Amino acid sequence: MTLPLSPELLGAAYRFLLHTPPFKTRKMPPSSKVKFIVARFRRDYASYQWDGKQHTIRMSINAIGHTSTLLKYLGHEMVHLYLEENGLESRAGGQDTHNAEFKKLAKIFCRYHGCDPKAFY
Repeated sequence: MTLPLSPELLGAAYRFLLHTPPFKTRKMPPSSKVKFIVARFRRDYASYQWDGKQHTIRMSINAIGHTSTLLKYLGHEMVHLYLEENGLESRAGGQDTHNAEFKKLAKIFCRYHGCDPKAFY
């Protein structure tokens, strides 16, 4: 069975992850301040965007079918959100999008949630 993604489910998963490392010790916006969109990406699992006013996380219904996949990629986008909120997000794009601060938080997330850091970037 495929996970029935919805904006409400994404918000609930976000709230869950807020109570786990590395987010529980860092200032993060509440889910009410994040727009959650179910997308239909063919190649990407998820994306994060800050337009200067709104945090938006998109998760692909075509790529995510299980809870573990949802939490891994939502956690990835939450690291980007945290970095943006704190002026630490890289603007270079490409490989530099996952800068040293991203990798530090990713390592904590992966250790706690049982993800492979090499597959998290």
